[in-house]
Amino acid sequence: MELKEKIDIIDKKASIVNKKLIAYLAIAGGTWLYGISPNTNNTVVVLSSISFLYAGVGIFVSIKKLNELQNKLKGLDNG
Repeated sequence: MELKEKIDIIDKKASIVNKKLIAYLAIAGGTWLYGISPNTNNTVVVLSSISFLYAGVGIFVSIKKLNELQNKLKGLDNG
């Protein structure tokens, strides 16, 4: 496989991860703000906390995947 093809594949993977990351950031921001707003019952707070934690894990995993893709690009540069 040529270097250009490898770079294109990494670019496509990074684009997918970026889109997921943006979605997780939006979910985390929305649920956090909704969960701390006054006049909410306990069920809403629990559900928004679970959603926030799920989004937080998604953000962490997405950043980790982007870091791995960055390391692959660095490896292609050195190789």
